[in-house]
Amino acid sequence: MAPTNIFKFRAATLAAGDERWFVEAWDSTLPYLAAIGSTNQWQYIPSNLPGAVDKVKKMVADSDISAEKYPVSSPAILEGGIPPPDWARAYVASIDVKKEDIPIALADKYSSVDKDVVSIPVGAMILQGKSSEYVRSVIPEQDEKEPFIYLLFLMTDHRAGAFAKGSGSALLGIAKEEVKNLGLKRLCGDCWRGNGRRLVGYYEGQGLMAIGDFDVPKNEQDSWEGCVVEWRT
Repeated sequence: MAPTNIFKFRAATLAAGDERWFVEAWDSTLPYLAAIGSTNQWQYIPSNLPGAVDKVKKMVADSDISAEKYPVSSPAILEGGIPPPDWARAYVASIDVKKEDIPIALADKYSSVDKDVVSIPVGAMILQGKSSEYVRSVIPEQDEKEPFIYLLFLMTDHRAGAFAKGSGSALLGIAKEEVKNLGLKRLCGDCWRGNGRRLVGYYEGQGLMAIGDFDVPKNEQDSWEGCVVEWRT
């Protein structure tokens, strides 16, 4: 049996240049998605689009601002029992790897590091205090009766190969702890439902339940097929 990866977690920050790594890791998902028949999940290379790069930078910047404004996640920051709409948390999962074992796809990136063991980022997650606009046919911006935090972004760096295995599940564990720390009972998020709902099945395997489908028009003929998922304490 392969050993279980042991991850460390930290806040993603602009100061650490994490927005650049987020985009590189996002790019790394495209060959994997093509290999499993999920090309339509992302139809562009994020690093080639200034809008995508700016979007990621804003995600990390929002987390920086929120971490300063709300340094501790607790019920004390809730407004009438509801997370502040500007609450956000960006996380990076990393793993310690012997320098000689670093995957080829990342070797150049760490070749100049003068250490025997290198900490490499392998996964990323962004949480926020409101839902995304495109899912509001299924859930509102926020639910006053059953408030939630929203999983905006979850990603694995496929350049890391086997060292990234399990990072998504580990990050979801952190998201569930954030829910509990805030005194809430719900974690919501969304994912692509194409390719036989394969990604929906992944989230269901992590304890989240599909609660509604939606479609985001891309042009007159096509739309992006999504599904809202939910975990409850």
